[in-house]
Amino acid sequence: MKTFFSKIFSGQIATSCIILVIMSCIFSAAIRSSISSWNFDKQDELKNLLLPVISKTYRLSGSLSESSLERALLPYITDSLYVYVFDADRKPVLLLEQGKPKTLPEVEKNTGPISSFLSLNPPAAITEGDTTIGYLAVDNVDFLAYKANRIFLSTMEKALLIGGLVAVLCALGLSLFTSSAFSKKASTLSNAITSLSMDEQQIPFTGIHEFDQVTEAVIRLRERLNREESLRRQWMQDISHDLRTPLTAVKMQVEGLSDGVLQPDESRFSMLYSELNHIERLVCNLQDLSRYESPEMHIQPGPIDPHLFTVDLAERFSLIAERTHISLDCQVDWQYPDSTRFLGDVLLLQRCVSNIVQNAFQHTEQGGQILFTLTGTSPGNGHNQALVTMKILNSGSIAEADIPLVFDRLYRSDRSRSSEGNGLGLTIAKAIVNLHKGTISIANSGTASDPQVQVLIQFPLLAAR
Repeated sequence: MKTFFSKIFSGQIATSCIILVIMSCIFSAAIRSSISSWNFDKQDELKNLLLPVISKTYRLSGSLSESSLERALLPYITDSLYVYVFDADRKPVLLLEQGKPKTLPEVEKNTGPISSFLSLNPPAAITEGDTTIGYLAVDNVDFLAYKANRIFLSTMEKALLIGGLVAVLCALGLSLFTSSAFSKKASTLSNAITSLSMDEQQIPFTGIHEFDQVTEAVIRLRERLNREESLRRQWMQDISHDLRTPLTAVKMQVEGLSDGVLQPDESRFSMLYSELNHIERLVCNLQDLSRYESPEMHIQPGPIDPHLFTVDLAERFSLIAERTHISLDCQVDWQYPDSTRFLGDVLLLQRCVSNIVQNAFQHTEQGGQILFTLTGTSPGNGHNQALVTMKILNSGSIAEADIPLVFDRLYRSDRSRSSEGNGLGLTIAKAIVNLHKGTISIANSGTASDPQVQVLIQFPLLAAR
């Protein structure tokens, strides 16, 4: 497995080499372009030099003869030039290469047929007035034929080689330095993460934005782990307590029945049955919560009539309301004109709301009130989508310190520990709301003279015809 150091080092070296190759190609292309431009300019310069000489020779001798042209042109010819003079019919008159006359077969041996050579290298016209008396083809034999040019190219090659070596060495040094620095910081961060524990061990910031983002994420993760660990310990303690109490009661009663201390009458069996029911409810709720919080859990949405949903809720708690002398009022305020029903998993939503209403009954004194309102609203009022809103209000108040904790697993305030329940009702309700992509919150509302606790549930309204 490649290390962070090796990846950065090899990446920077590869990048430097690629840049060096690209720069070398650009430099070579520039040299070739310069040579081509030099040849072109040199050719024009030679034509401008020799054309007047040939015209003057023509005027003096009255024709383009090989001997007169050779005498006139030789002073201007170097060993790196070729000069071809043709008559008006493009037939060779004088063929000079490197200062020496050549025959047509000798020239064609190197250039191919002279007609093809002229088509590829159009000669310059030699004119006398308005009359074309011949043609001139002249050029350097080779750029490297000049000693100065050879020295120039040799110097450039050496400079390029030395520059390339220096660039490679600099790239190696820079890559080694930066990759070592990054690797050291990464190792420090890795070691801190590897030794991460629940204590307050400081995780260092490196000064590198991306690494510091990882550090911040690790710090948040540690805080979350600390909280989860605290919840896990509290959960285990609460489970142990909630299971140990009824199990101890069942065990003691069974031992009393076995020893003959207790009579096996109807009331005794009723008490045993109640304790066993409490254990069964706790186990079932834990199992359901685990299922609702599982990533594999998916709801089964179907059309829900808000009026029937509300009526069903009122009927379910009517007997409890009568026994406890607590008023239960269930209302529907449907303001969504596009549909009279919404999509949701009716069984899960019934359980969610029932858990909250049941909790409200447990924390509302006799003569108090519980109000359930179901609302469907169109986009607007600060919301960019249609929402289903369920609001449960009950008389009383909740300690501000308990508000952030009421949805935690097995959490029960000091006030509720003497009542029935196992601290999973609101946790299950929150898990069901999450499955519907919604939110749930609890807060104190009302006035000082009439305090109320409000539970607010909101999730996207998906219309169903």
